[in-house]
Amino acid sequence: MDDRTEAQNRAVFAGRLAIGLVQGLALYFLNLAFTDKTWPATDGFLYAPLLFVSLYVPLIVSIGIGNLRAATLVTWTLAASALVAAAAWYAIWQWPVEWAGIDDHPRIVPEFALFFFTLVGLYIAHVLISAADSERRWLAQYPAYFDCAWKFLLQGVLSACFVGVFWGVLELGAALFSIIGLDGFRTFIEHRWFAVPATTLAFAAALHVTDVRVGLIRGVRSLGLALLSWLLPLMAALAAAFLVGLVFTGLKPLWDTRFAAGDLLTASAVLVILINAAFQDGSQEHRPAAVLRISGSLAALLLMPLVALSAYAVALRVGQYGWTTDRVNSVGCLVVAGFLAIGYALAAIPMGPWLGRLARLNILAAFLGLLVIIALFSPIADPMRIAVDSQMARLAKGSVKAEAFDYGYLRWRSGRFGLDALHRLEHWEGPQASYVRDKAHAILNYHVMAYTAPIAQDLADNFIVYPAGRKLPSAFLHQDWLHDPDASSLPACLTTAGVGCQAFFLDLAGDGHEEIVVIGTDKSGTITGSNGVFAEDEKGVWHLTGRPNELWQCPVVLKALKRGDFSLAPPLTAAREVDVHGTHLTIDRLSQACPN
Repeated sequence: MDDRTEAQNRAVFAGRLAIGLVQGLALYFLNLAFTDKTWPATDGFLYAPLLFVSLYVPLIVSIGIGNLRAATLVTWTLAASALVAAAAWYAIWQWPVEWAGIDDHPRIVPEFALFFFTLVGLYIAHVLISAADSERRWLAQYPAYFDCAWKFLLQGVLSACFVGVFWGVLELGAALFSIIGLDGFRTFIEHRWFAVPATTLAFAAALHVTDVRVGLIRGVRSLGLALLSWLLPLMAALAAAFLVGLVFTGLKPLWDTRFAAGDLLTASAVLVILINAAFQDGSQEHRPAAVLRISGSLAALLLMPLVALSAYAVALRVGQYGWTTDRVNSVGCLVVAGFLAIGYALAAIPMGPWLGRLARLNILAAFLGLLVIIALFSPIADPMRIAVDSQMARLAKGSVKAEAFDYGYLRWRSGRFGLDALHRLEHWEGPQASYVRDKAHAILNYHVMAYTAPIAQDLADNFIVYPAGRKLPSAFLHQDWLHDPDASSLPACLTTAGVGCQAFFLDLAGDGHEEIVVIGTDKSGTITGSNGVFAEDEKGVWHLTGRPNELWQCPVVLKALKRGDFSLAPPLTAAREVDVHGTHLTIDRLSQACPN
């Protein structure tokens, strides 16, 4: 900070370097244990909390030292340590050993989503605490929050860029030494005992430089916000044109994408960012130009229909297919987005300074966002638990038939809650009880069955076949795919019970003989594995002959294929292209061995 003496700056710098070194050593030893499979990486309930505390708590201390009062820093550090450790512990608890299947390797590291949202949550909390502490009050004025939010964000971005350049320089030096045959330097910098602490030390040093150069941060912030704000008229015009376009096209093309809710929420988030880039701290000093004020008011009003459409899209999916983890997470985002949309629309009403009520709304939204993150990554509103309860209720009510129920979702994608549900299904007394009990028992004992080929009925249950009414050939279903020469590269639905796929009969060679195109996507649109083209030889044996490209798994493309809304190109090559409204679906043919 500008008001610290030179001696204080040196002390803070030394403290930050010490923190960076300790963090680097801790992460090095944790990484070593993980790769060597030694303690504490043998126990996820210990390893995950240690990893999260080592990753995030030093950052809090390093940023807070010299800026927060000692009592505030200690209290916040202890609270943050407890919170991140608890979140990591709960993430491991969600996935018991039985979930791991044939390997029985317990989960040691949480999923990426927790890493990301832990960082987001800590960032929000640190901004709220730092701003309040700077003004010695529970709730600070909006300019304090604005300054802290942009300062910490830019510090993180610039420090990360510095680390990238730091490693670029080291790599350049290693390349120079290699030119003259000296590879020792490259070997040295690639050692984990150097690389990890060096990275954390570089980050700590950059963090200190950006902290004491407040003028630099403010200059970058002013330039960045000025550039962003002039994107506001463009984004507002695009959003308005999109909503007008919906009047003529209707909602069906939007729903057909199956990504409507996510795309609409993303557009809403961009509008919020650009509105705030123009609004800045709300002071008269930063009052934007008239064109930006008009665009900002329009954008604030457009948030309501965008968020409403997103909420409607999620509601439609929930009504059709029940809750899933992604849909619960979407509702968490919608809670914050809906609050902002209503508030911004009210703020756009011309009363007093331009969008003057945004300041209080943004503060409340920050608290709300923090609460949503805590709820979604804790037992309060665990998305997996809610999703499993929803799917089980649908099965009990008969909303989904037992044959169409996604048992694989319970086994592989819903952790402890899904496994518990499958155990309950083994004693199911509801609709189609016998079938449900057998399917639940089979998938729970997958690790026992994994080394024997799934029975033909298992394979038939895995597939949805098109054109509708067609069935897979008996020879295809009874073939021992598990011991096929290409078994390791086959779609998982051919070797594993309970994994969904879709199959299409197409004459790709143009020779009058249909091939079976297997797309590794289940009925819910979830990608379950790779794709494959299978052809029958003169002996009635089916072989993997090609690989459809990833475009075949696009939701819009799959819908068209199911309807038969496509055309086949002339057979000029080994495999005809499939044309879906201008999208060309190709097949990568497998290389053939030379004949003896």
